[in-house]
Amino acid sequence: MVSAVVFAIATGIGLLTDKYMLEATNYVEHYTVAMTPTKAEATFIKSAMYAGAIFGMVTMGPISDFVGRRAGLIACSAITLLGAVLSFAAWDVSVLIAARVITGVGMGGEYPLASAHSAESSADSSNGARNVALLYLFGSGGGPALCSIITYMLDCSGMPPRYIWRFIFFNGAVMAMIGLVLRVLTTKDAKQLTKAMKNPKGTRRDFILHYWRPLLGTSLIWCLFDVVEYGLKQNDAAIFAASADGPYRNSILMVFCQRLLAIPSLALAPWLLTRFASKWVQLAGFIGCTIANFALASGYDQLKESTLLFNAVYLVQLSFQSLPGVTSMAISAEIYPSAVRGTGAAISAAAGKFGATFGSFCFTLMKENGLIQQIFAVVTCTSCAAVVLTVLLTPHYNGHTLDLANELAAEGQPRKAVKVLYGGPRDADTSAKHFDNSLSPSSQESGSDTDTD
Repeated sequence: MVSAVVFAIATGIGLLTDKYMLEATNYVEHYTVAMTPTKAEATFIKSAMYAGAIFGMVTMGPISDFVGRRAGLIACSAITLLGAVLSFAAWDVSVLIAARVITGVGMGGEYPLASAHSAESSADSSNGARNVALLYLFGSGGGPALCSIITYMLDCSGMPPRYIWRFIFFNGAVMAMIGLVLRVLTTKDAKQLTKAMKNPKGTRRDFILHYWRPLLGTSLIWCLFDVVEYGLKQNDAAIFAASADGPYRNSILMVFCQRLLAIPSLALAPWLLTRFASKWVQLAGFIGCTIANFALASGYDQLKESTLLFNAVYLVQLSFQSLPGVTSMAISAEIYPSAVRGTGAAISAAAGKFGATFGSFCFTLMKENGLIQQIFAVVTCTSCAAVVLTVLLTPHYNGHTLDLANELAAEGQPRKAVKVLYGGPRDADTSAKHFDNSLSPSSQESGSDTDTD
């Protein structure tokens, strides 16, 4: 039997690689001077991955509902490896952009598949969000920090810039190769997915009809979150360079320290999700982001005069950012029925990448025009909107709620499943049969929605 540690590494290494490759985008534009990319090309290098990511999400997620998560995860690792190797070997800007698109396809499929597989592999539904949080910790905590420290060491070594960016991508290719081998040897589909694939009972056909409200919530919230996360993270090396003097490597070191110091908040998230509902954790994160970014936007001129103070406030917003980073992935990975979980997570993640594309592209243009303060103002508004959407659209549930909703959906009653999902936390002794008996005759008549294929 494969150990829990090896299983966790095999599941999480794809996200680790993806976050590493995304962080690489933060630095590549500085080192690809020999290619002499135009401003537009430099922007496309940063945003190209998202075009591929959206395609990977909307294809690999639904496909995994039919062929299984194992096959999908292996395919994602292989595609990411191809993109990383091509990025390393790119001979001009157009090839590098194409390589980033290919990497994005593998990265895009990784999000819904890895999160759904992690949630489905939980022995207890109450631990699904915690497992996804641990996955996010491994990827979002380790990937960016690893990329930053490798880049810093390469810069300090005196290596010419034309080689530095290639070695950054080479390390990404090695990580993708390790992930591919581990997944081929160790990954298996969860039992609940195998059962759901054999007998979906109409859940797939009526998915959007009945699950439109939670789907709207997870999609819009993930979209707004990715505007914040990717818009800032792909430009914060330049943001720190604008607020401090010295060589570029100092900006890299600042980014590394920020990534490293944000890991405790990522480590705290799994514990919080065992004590509080995912909805409240997400709400706290967005409220914290709103307050911290408002401080950065309103006091930017004063804060940038003190590197220590500016970095401290930026770290506060980055730490709060970790909470909705975990929950946006966890909620979409556990609230949908197993038969369509890959599809639900994929649609949500794809919406997120639309936000990431907007944030990366627009924030880069704003940064090029020196509008750093305005970036924080946009992030403040985005976080505030996410607070409102969380209150209105995110369900308040526990593990027993998820078990009952999944049971009802498996029996071909998706309308009742959604009603349960938004009905609040439930007791352990509630079953689908008990839930049916608790309905009044009138509500049973109006709520009847049993489907058959």
